[in-house]
Amino acid sequence: MNIQLDPPPVPPLSPSKRSRLRNRVMDQARPTTGRSVWRWAAPVIAIGGVAAVVAGTLVVTDKPTADPGVAGTPAPSGVSPASGAPKVDRGAVPAALLPKLQGDCQWPNETENPNLLWTRHVRGITGDSTTAVAVASQPKKSDPPPVTRNATGERARRGSSPGSSAYNLGVRLCLTRTPSAGLGSIGSTVVVANKVWTARPTAAQGLVALDTSGFEMTKNNGTLQLWTLYRARPEIARVEARSVWKGKFGEWTEGVVDGGFAYTEVQTRGKFVNGDHLKQQVRAFDAAGNPVPVKL
Repeated sequence: MNIQLDPPPVPPLSPSKRSRLRNRVMDQARPTTGRSVWRWAAPVIAIGGVAAVVAGTLVVTDKPTADPGVAGTPAPSGVSPASGAPKVDRGAVPAALLPKLQGDCQWPNETENPNLLWTRHVRGITGDSTTAVAVASQPKKSDPPPVTRNATGERARRGSSPGSSAYNLGVRLCLTRTPSAGLGSIGSTVVVANKVWTARPTAAQGLVALDTSGFEMTKNNGTLQLWTLYRARPEIARVEARSVWKGKFGEWTEGVVDGGFAYTEVQTRGKFVNGDHLKQQVRAFDAAGNPVPVKL
């Protein structure tokens, strides 16, 4: 008779398995009804879960770059910015929308408004919507718990509180989408780990992703979206991204480069289910239109 009461040892999860497990939990937490929600995401350390172009070579992945299965596709020689590419940029956030954006960046347990470090108005996930995106920080160091807030303002915890030593700078990425009709979620707020926030892109990196969990879907499951915010090297003047879905490529779309930050966003149309994750290719150029190496 086996009287051993301790469970057998379990080997540690690989980065890819941890990523898939996290995505599965996040997908199951998303609403399956038609109710619009505000999504507060658990803290995630971004370590290269997007595509990149490195000295003329495109790398496509939605997993950490150490994962097997990262695919490389040579880019055409003499690559240049896409002519007539659609733009996601809508300029500065309207003044009337700034108070709402600032309020949406505030954690439920905070009593002071966060500082908006960077903001931009960009296209929405539907043709008649737009998005206000921000990088914000709390004036005082805080340890905000990740929560989910629905459209009625109710709040429910999800995940565990981030450790103060890893997240106590209180930096977060915030998105506010308007109008809310037809949207799968009305906004997102994601904690940025201290070591991600304080990292600066090297000449070889070009960009540093601040988060890689920006998957969104419309309420009718007809549009799938991926957005990413980065720190950008000063020589980068333009970023472009295109979607990759089941081996098919979308059109190159011009992102935003402003004030040391960059933002890319891609979309594809179809019929999707919770758990579908869009991939993207990303490339960057200097002011003269020359490719700039990017490694994420």
